[in-house]
Amino acid sequence: MDSPKIKSANPTKPGAATASPEPPQPAEESIVLGKLFPDAQQDLDALFPDPGMKKLLQDVVRNRKQNERFVKKIIGGINAEEEKEDSP
Repeated sequence: MDSPKIKSANPTKPGAATASPEPPQPAEESIVLGKLFPDAQQDLDALFPDPGMKKLLQDVVRNRKQNERFVKKIIGGINAEEEKEDSP
């Protein structure tokens, strides 16, 4: 007696990759350190040609801006609380 062949819902070929394909990475723009540090006396792009170092310096600038906004928000909140306490 012949048994019917069962087809799997997800057939794979032997040796085929079973992992889902990774999403395509967006094209990275070149980082121009002269724009990040306009007051620099030297050509930072020539001083730091490594893309990893440029990315690190870009992250430093981004973190500095976030920290400055955070401090301004905190100081603004403290000043607002002082004004509430001073007013009768």
